[in-house]
Amino acid sequence: MNKYTFFTAATAATVTVASFTAPASADYDYEFPFTDVGERYAEAVEFLYIIDAINGVSETKFGTQQTLTRGDAAVILAYVLDLDTENAPDAGFKDLNNRVKGSVNALVDYGVVSGVTKTQFKPGEPLSRGAMAKFLVTGFELEEYAEETPFTDAGGVFQPYIEALYGTGITSGKTATSYGTNQNITRGEFANLLYATFMFGSYATTITGAQVTSATSTSISLEEEVPEEYSARDVAAQLYFSIVYSDQTQTDFEPTSYSLSPDRKTLTINHKNEDLTGKKGIMEVDDFEKVIEAPFDFTATATTSGASIADSFEQPAGVPATKAVQ
Repeated sequence: MNKYTFFTAATAATVTVASFTAPASADYDYEFPFTDVGERYAEAVEFLYIIDAINGVSETKFGTQQTLTRGDAAVILAYVLDLDTENAPDAGFKDLNNRVKGSVNALVDYGVVSGVTKTQFKPGEPLSRGAMAKFLVTGFELEEYAEETPFTDAGGVFQPYIEALYGTGITSGKTATSYGTNQNITRGEFANLLYATFMFGSYATTITGAQVTSATSTSISLEEEVPEEYSARDVAAQLYFSIVYSDQTQTDFEPTSYSLSPDRKTLTINHKNEDLTGKKGIMEVDDFEKVIEAPFDFTATATTSGASIADSFEQPAGVPATKAVQ
């Protein structure tokens, strides 16, 4: 697992980090129930809430200005890194309750955290900003981005991690010359920094067209070549697939398999679980910024020689076979 691939498994079923952008309008109704989250933290809190990475301190309070405990930070980070919290070896800490034990063990096994002593993790103590830097940098493998900082308080064991966060641009410090290494981090600050770390180095799938090529296969054109570190599954996980049939019924589905073309600019999905034989309608592919519509018609026993599946679908005059809905 690395910083390019950790996210997909954890959140593919809900939302894609690369394409998530909360509207800037002050009238936007954020999708969380918390009344104590201002605009400074709202986008980060909404994202983490949507992917089930965080809860509030109560049903209506996130506890934005409250300090974050080491245990809570471990639970959140282990979740978003999609670590195996059930089967991780015991790290040897004697002060862990059942809520945090699996997460702490998994993070220790992954090399992200260590205890305050060999037998104590101290999950109820506040997390310092210095320790937070270590959590994020080691968890997301950002060590290579370290740069000298202007912070006069960025020495000691946390210095390389603070330098890495600074080098990525994820943090600019509490002031121009202070990082606040020994200060406790608040829940709101942690949400912002974790969200910023998510966004750093992320890859966004942008689609430009789609065509249903058979009753069980659809090809999707991509705006850019997919980087080598991403698989076809990673790309498909950033897309949402649905079908609107000619009788106006609609179904959502997950492809059964995926593949990329040699030039890595076309994604082919197979959907044997949603066989279109004998059916007519529109395939919709959503990259969370726009929806591409690809009509199909498999009701006829045969199509005109040389005609594409898209051409066999009745289109109003002047409407292309593949259409983007903004």
